[in-house]
Amino acid sequence: MKKIGFYQGCCFQGPDAHMFDTLKKVFSDLGVELKLLEKTTCCGGNTIDEANKYLVYSINARNIAIAEKEGLDLLVSCNTCYMVLAKTKHALDNDPRLRDEINKLLAEEGLEYKGTAKIWHLLPYLLEEVGIEKIKKKVKRPLSGWKIATYYGCHIKYPKEVAVVDSEDPKGLEELISALGGEPIKDYEGKDVCCGYHAYYTNKEVSLKKVVKAPQGAKKAGAEVLVTPCPLCFKAQDIYQDMAQADEQKVPSIYLPEILAYALGYDPKEAGLTYHIIPLSKISVNIPPAG
Repeated sequence: MKKIGFYQGCCFQGPDAHMFDTLKKVFSDLGVELKLLEKTTCCGGNTIDEANKYLVYSINARNIAIAEKEGLDLLVSCNTCYMVLAKTKHALDNDPRLRDEINKLLAEEGLEYKGTAKIWHLLPYLLEEVGIEKIKKKVKRPLSGWKIATYYGCHIKYPKEVAVVDSEDPKGLEELISALGGEPIKDYEGKDVCCGYHAYYTNKEVSLKKVVKAPQGAKKAGAEVLVTPCPLCFKAQDIYQDMAQADEQKVPSIYLPEILAYALGYDPKEAGLTYHIIPLSKISVNIPPAG
């Protein structure tokens, strides 16, 4: 069985710890052991990056060094965490002086950034390392009749030097949804509009205007649900959309590992589908009750 280090960031802790439980079960079924990396810290998101890049590089060089110490690559299941970690790796791999300075700090903890760990985002890891054919073979509950709008989010498309999908024509989610038996809807108004998650903390009004754009466009295009590979985009579309739209206009959002778990046969509660604020009962496809 393959083994990869898992960086949990903030989204997979506390009340959202079920997200890691879901992901770990799914990956085990797909022949991959997720090793939760202990003592890692928050990546800092975009917030610290804007104020102190050196601090962000130090924090995330440490996170990467923890994986390297165990001889593992790093799997990241959050767009923002992926972007920040990948930007750190890119900076340190291309600036020996910066790497040396930060390694002096890491040495105090017995760590060293070597640049040996590859940083994987969830989506390309599923496509390239697990493979579509293996995923197809594991499907026990095909998503027949599901019309699913794919929503990539911003931080796997930018900046170009660390992006895992093309910013103008992102691909991958559609292939994955098709493999699970669903009908992907890629082109709809608002598909490239930011979910507004980060904006909420500084400008609630702007955030709530942004978050409804993709659901509204998806609904017009015939989709009944959105799927995203980012837990922050999911949270925005589940929590902020609930605040911003009338009930009849709301479109449920599903985090990629959840719909993957459901298609692989997991009970809706095990898959995480019962924790949503905007219920999946809004869609026409019958979902069996949670056990």
